[in-house]
Amino acid sequence: MLRFLFISFLGLGLAALADARAPDGDTDEAATGYYRPGVEIPAHADLSRGDVPRDRYGRPYTYEGLGEALPEFTGALASGASFSSTLLEGRWTVIEVWGIWCHDSRNDAPYAAALSRALAQDPDVDFMSIHTPQNADRAAGAYRSYGSVSAWFDEKGWAFPTLVDEDASIRELLRIRWTPTYLVIAPDLTIQGFRTGLADAGDLAVKDFVQDIANTRRDWTESQRRSAERNQP
Repeated sequence: MLRFLFISFLGLGLAALADARAPDGDTDEAATGYYRPGVEIPAHADLSRGDVPRDRYGRPYTYEGLGEALPEFTGALASGASFSSTLLEGRWTVIEVWGIWCHDSRNDAPYAAALSRALAQDPDVDFMSIHTPQNADRAAGAYRSYGSVSAWFDEKGWAFPTLVDEDASIRELLRIRWTPTYLVIAPDLTIQGFRTGLADAGDLAVKDFVQDIANTRRDWTESQRRSAERNQP
């Protein structure tokens, strides 16, 4: 079972945040919400990149794997321990995919730490992250001036289990179109929720996300119950 390790974090500074509109002043609905299987895509979504519908800032309105099985992957944690995604089976897990090289990920870091602390209060939900470069060609610059994920955590004063994707192969396997991305994984290893960064979503973003996760768990559990009843002889 993946256990949560949290040391501390200082200077959270969540009070003064931007609203949920795109930074360029776009008044269309920004893709800063929480999305589940079957999400309706706004008519104004940008399809020009040819992958997923996005808002004008580039944030996706959906994740291509929503409702599907989490692809199996392995690797090493920043601590040096080995990791397999199969270890997540049987529990709820929130995964943040991020990178020190990414401006939006660095802005989101205090929110991710706050989220990990909030989820630590629930014994049935784990939190972990995957640190990944933008692509394989840019892997050498993935840590900016820090040199490693551990150095980043040491400076900021917090820690949580982090898988290190050295060559962006896990990023590619998971079809990550934006950093940071948060994925909500059900006990059966299906992907039941997705959102982009918390920093652009308002001062209640962490609280709202925790509630979204709770709602997803409730609805999934009820769906599993009904399915089991239908399959009874």
